[in-house]
Amino acid sequence: MKSRLICLVIGLFHLVEAQRTPLIDSVCQAVQRQRLECQVHRVETADGYLLSVHRIPAPRNPACPRQLRPFLLMHGLLGSAADFVSGGAGRSLALELHARCFDVWLGNARGTTHSHSHRSLSPSDARFWQFSWHEIGVYDLPATVDYVLARTGRQQLHYVGHSQGTTVLLVLLSQRPEYNARFADAALMAPVAFLKHLSSPPLRLLASDSSAVTLLLNKLGLHELLPASALTQVGGQYFCSSTLPTYALCTFFTSLYVGFSDYPLDRNILPRILETTPAGISRRQLQHFGQLINSGNFQQFDYRSARINTLRYGQATPPSYQLANVRLQLQIFHGSRDVLSSPVDVQRLGRELRHSSTQLYQVSGYNHIDFLFAVTAPQLVYQRIIQQAWQLDAVSVALPGG
Repeated sequence: MKSRLICLVIGLFHLVEAQRTPLIDSVCQAVQRQRLECQVHRVETADGYLLSVHRIPAPRNPACPRQLRPFLLMHGLLGSAADFVSGGAGRSLALELHARCFDVWLGNARGTTHSHSHRSLSPSDARFWQFSWHEIGVYDLPATVDYVLARTGRQQLHYVGHSQGTTVLLVLLSQRPEYNARFADAALMAPVAFLKHLSSPPLRLLASDSSAVTLLLNKLGLHELLPASALTQVGGQYFCSSTLPTYALCTFFTSLYVGFSDYPLDRNILPRILETTPAGISRRQLQHFGQLINSGNFQQFDYRSARINTLRYGQATPPSYQLANVRLQLQIFHGSRDVLSSPVDVQRLGRELRHSSTQLYQVSGYNHIDFLFAVTAPQLVYQRIIQQAWQLDAVSVALPGG
């Protein structure tokens, strides 16, 4: 008993010390652990948000074709660029793309750990947080795309989005269809647009009475939800790696959100995920997803006022996003055990994307985050993405490492 008490005191001491410690760049740390170069680029959006974009430059290998276009990867809700590198070599999409000769860029949405500043607003100012994923789609994503193309001298890039990373691409191309020309193709992993058949109990609960949730958050003065800190970086790792019971508890609650999987998370990888997740969101992002759950439509933010909606949209209700404006070659990957992206809603999305060339792939047994962390993802998902990119870039030689 005394030894357990001593361990608890030591653990609490480390957590308190961690709260005083600045956040580390977990993305570059994970990349450099593989002895690869990691760059951090700063991008300013049209509305003043300052974003960090991580880059893993293409290998300096004469065998790598120069005509390969760059990849841009965009994370989901509560995630960051770290989602694509946390699994390590042989498991992470960004590292797999680099191994196949690609120049890899990793976006970080406004409000997340690595994009937590603005040219004139402080994160302590409520105005900083007046955005949903709509603004990430119409401001963050085009600013990042333009920056990557300018820095690489290319006219197009390949895109992969996970969860909210798929949502923001659909928003961008629906609202600004001229951007279709800047994408060679796109892969949507666990896409989120229609949420009528979502079955995640926690998210259903949050969406069931969003007015009550809004009132509570107003009273608490909370505009940023689930931010990262040095405490969470250390605490999540400590809690979910310390004992088998606490590890089981972590995986159980994770499964409530994303679905039980036929590919359980490796006990060694979960602490690394929790070092970087959650990475912070605005409350309006969560509210906007809640509105999609309740309405069953893929639509813009509802201000719950006919007057404000009319001022913003010219009509009393929020308009739907025009998915007919999306004109891309798309690969859509979804899991059979995903409680967020249900097969029925994904199939509806495929039908609505009627001007795109769309291939739908259901991965048996996958939940929402298996596309990022399952040991089989490189073979079942990433290889298809890489092969299509090489074919589009007119490369006829064999894939290195393939």
